[in-house]
Formats: sequence, structure tokens, C-alpha cells
Amino acid sequence: MVIRNREDLSQYETQWKELIEHLEHPEIFATWEWMSAYLHHMLNPTAQLFVVVVTDQDRWVALAPLCIVPQKLKWRSVRSLQCIVSGTGENNSFYLHREYHYIKLLKHIAKAFTTHQEEWDWIDLYSFQSRNPVTALVEQTLGEQFEMLTRPLSVSPYMKIQPYAEMKIDKNQIKEIERKERKLSREHTVRIVCNASYSDALWDRLSVLHQQRWPDSLFQNPNETAFLRDIISHLEQSNRVQFSYMEISGSIVSIAISVKHAHKVYLYLSATSKDYPKYGIGLILSNQVIKHFLEQDVNEIDFLPGDQDYKFYWSDTINMNYHIRIFNHHYRKKTKLLRTYTLYQINKRRIKSILLNR
Repeated sequence: MVIRNREDLSQYETQWKELIEHLEHPEIFATWEWMSAYLHHMLNPTAQLFVVVVTDQDRWVALAPLCIVPQKLKWRSVRSLQCIVSGTGENNSFYLHREYHYIKLLKHIAKAFTTHQEEWDWIDLYSFQSRNPVTALVEQTLGEQFEMLTRPLSVSPYMKIQPYAEMKIDKNQIKEIERKERKLSREHTVRIVCNASYSDALWDRLSVLHQQRWPDSLFQNPNETAFLRDIISHLEQSNRVQFSYMEISGSIVSIAISVKHAHKVYLYLSATSKDYPKYGIGLILSNQVIKHFLEQDVNEIDFLPGDQDYKFYWSDTINMNYHIRIFNHHYRKKTKLLRTYTLYQINKRRIKSILLNR
């Protein structure tokens, strides 16, 4: 079954939720709440849904939440079949029921791609993670039928809570953060709060701090802001979101949003004042937030995509996020052009370096 529009998809909320509850690697980005908020606020207006569903009688057992988006390249347009959710810090996957044979399910998904191959030119799968076994099986199963290219996209550091987790921490860096926190407390009136609920005052202050810190802040985009506010509202109803903040002399100078799902915490969004730079107040708040979660019923803390140095103060373990591009062999001439274009895009820095050094 391929679902083509939001109205039809809305009829299957129960089936979607039931499947997501039976994933081997549950992620907040796979939930109905995340998807519905994205569809409402951020879906590309030119996109057409292409949600592939595999069923066992009335039960959903596999789901590939995709859409077809027209893309303009320099020399032609391309019909890109890609993951619906993009630009929210997500990782993506095809969602397979843990009690079923993964390869058989993926072959059903691949059959849908073949059946509708006149509708797409390539499939772009962004942020498929190395730790999820579905990623390798997607490459294996679809690679038998289609030509594909895979490239590393980014890393997502994470902290696995286990007996030797503290041994992974960079103790020298943490001691320095704690030294600066003691100095800050001696010189200023400091208050740190973890596990606070949403309030309009916190939201407004987060918006101000984020826009002061980053000129291209998501709070400059009404759609992204509406999405974030919507998803926070949904998650707060089930106690899956918390705000943490630091006050200095009664003024909030740093705020962090954490999202919880299936015994996992995502350090999702933060913003810190440019004041007090010598203390590293953002790191102080992060350290307190992590300490708080180490005392909770949590198995993992996910720092989300990005290789910023500070993330490795608490862990040296990473997920590699991959971009997998699958080419449609139905149009052989066009496929060759798209393959050549992709190879150039992947290697253009190396090519330019070689040409400049000749």
C-alpha cells in the first residue's frame, strides 16, 4: 500500500502508533506526534506523500515514510523520493516490526519502488544511522536491485548509561567546568533548575537568546517555530519534554530543552547568552542536565548530529549518519547523468584540490 495524501494518512494514526511501539530501535522522530507536527508545519508544499506500508492482514509491519519532491539541479529537474522529515535534528529509517523478518519486509518496500519507478529519478535517504541494523540491510537489499552510492554525512555522539559510562567521561574537562561553576557561584548569585515545565516566559526567553546567538536562528522561521512549539506541546502532555535553565542575578542566561522517549534522552535545543564568556555558562548548564539524567531511569543520552568538541567531554561513542542515494535504472541515460553528477558532488572538493595543485 502506498499512501499519497495527508487526509488518507490521518486515518491510520492507531496503526502507525502500534508499529512504532514494536521497533527494535525506537526513536522520537518516528512517532506519530513528530510526523503529524512536521506535516502540518514544515512539509515542502511541492511534496507529494509516498508512504509505503507493508501489512500482515490489518497489522502494519513495515513503514517507509517518504515523499516525492521536485528538485532543481543546474541542468535539469529531478524527482526525488526522500524521507518526509528533514531539518529537525532527526535520524531517519524504514520502520520494521521487530517480530518480523527484516529482509522480507524490505523486499516488499523495494517492490513498491519498482512498481512506481516511473514516478521517481532517485531515492535520497538522509541520516540513516550506523547503529541501526536496518541501515545495513537497506544497503544490502536495495543494492541487489538498484545502483546506489553511500556517503558519511555527520556524526551523532551519544552516552550509553552503563557501569563504565563514567570512565568514558573526559574528567579533566568536567573538572574544569565544575571549577568555573564554583567561581561563578562565588562571584554571582546563581540558580540552576533542571526538569522545569514549559512556560511562556521560558519560551520567550529561549527565542531571544537563540536569535541573539545565531543570525539564522530557527526562531526567525515561522514554520520551524510553529513546529517546535507544536511538538513540545504534544510531548509535554506525556511528560516527555523538560526545560532546564540558569539564572544569574535573577536573569535567565542559558536554557536547554531535553526530549525523552523510550528510556532515551535527546539534548535537543539550547541557547546561551553571550554574557559571562569566561565562565562557559552553557557548559555548566549542560553538565548539570547530564548529571540530572544520570540519576533518572535513562539508558542513553543523545547529543544529536554535530562533532562539536564539547559533546566529547561526556562520551567518545558515536553514531555515523549516512546519506544513501539510490538510482532508478528505468531511465538508463538519465541514470548515468545523475550518477556522474552525484559522484562530482561527493568528490568536488578533492577534484578542485587536485586541479589547483597541478
